[in-house]
Amino acid sequence: MGLRICASCKHENACKNHFCTQCGARLSGGEDCPSKLLVLEGEPKGAIFLIGTGSNTIGRESSNSIVLSDEQVSAKHAAITLKEDGFWIEDLESKNGVFVNGQRISKRKRLYDGSLIKLGSSILSVEINGNGLNSHKKSQKRI
Repeated sequence: MGLRICASCKHENACKNHFCTQCGARLSGGEDCPSKLLVLEGEPKGAIFLIGTGSNTIGRESSNSIVLSDEQVSAKHAAITLKEDGFWIEDLESKNGVFVNGQRISKRKRLYDGSLIKLGSSILSVEINGNGLNSHKKSQKRI
């Protein structure tokens, strides 16, 4: 897991690459390259959570798909869902809101590779890989 082999030149490429870094050929596959959230700030800092099909709920309660130990995060704070056109996040009526790339969301919002999510005092980075969707790079530094 984590590598994509070029069919043309057999070069090993990082999972996130869509083109071979050696010959430039389009890489196929990528099903073994899961999309994920990386915890940049907050607890558990440095954790990596896989996100996939269905609803991926985020909050303090242990029943969530992704559990954050942050007192400013609601019990059921947000949900990330994979739709035909990509990953979407929505606020589950949390007390402190959901921010994507520095903007508080009031309705469902599309996530892109590099999007930054702020929940309470936690900051998570989105890494979209190998799911056949356009992983348009739309990273923002501002939180």
